Amino acid sequence: MPRPPIPRWLPNAISVLRVLLVPLWAWCAEHANRLFEAGADGSEARSAAALVLVTIGLSDALDGWLARRFALQSGLGANLDAIADKLAQIVMVTYLALRHGPAFPALPPWFLGLLIARDALLVLGCFAIWRRRGRVETEHGWHGKAASLGLFVVLVACNFAVGDAVAATLVGVTAVLVVASTTIYTCDGVRQFRGRSGDAAAS
Repeated sequence: MPRPPIPRWLPNAISVLRVLLVPLWAWCAEHANRLFEAGADGSEARSAAALVLVTIGLSDALDGWLARRFALQSGLGANLDAIADKLAQIVMVTYLALRHGPAFPALPPWFLGLLIARDALLVLGCFAIWRRRGRVETEHGWHGKAASLGLFVVLVACNFAVGDAVAATLVGVTAVLVVASTTIYTCDGVRQFRGRSGDAAAS
């Protein structure tokens, strides 16, 4: 097999970098909130948080493209990518839902609860299928990708401090996508649990 023109470890290193950027985002976001609460201008800190978020999103696309382009996919890489994605989602949504500071529009707590319930349902479903069938067929469907994209748009909008009305609209649209995607995955999981054709997947 010809040697790829990039180091084999590069896609995984980008995923690890994405993990390390998550606490940096949290620090920038909290710094922005504390500045605004003290009556100072926290716009630069808020812009830094937005820049970190955009970097996280671009690195997510980059490491996946590099792995596919140069046939560097691996189980480790897939796991690192999933961990980085979930960590970013959990930390950012939790912060924006529970930390009601002046720097960002607040996400409603029910939205955080919806995402937690979605992930818990899919994890428990996959575990049940694995216990019954010995394996779980997974596929990241278009509806899961649409829900993930919607969540990313929500986070970007909040980081760029859009108005509350715009944020609420984006949250509503994304919530519908999440519910629809979870329903499709659940139906596929039930068919797989019963031994019929179908996929169970986690978005």
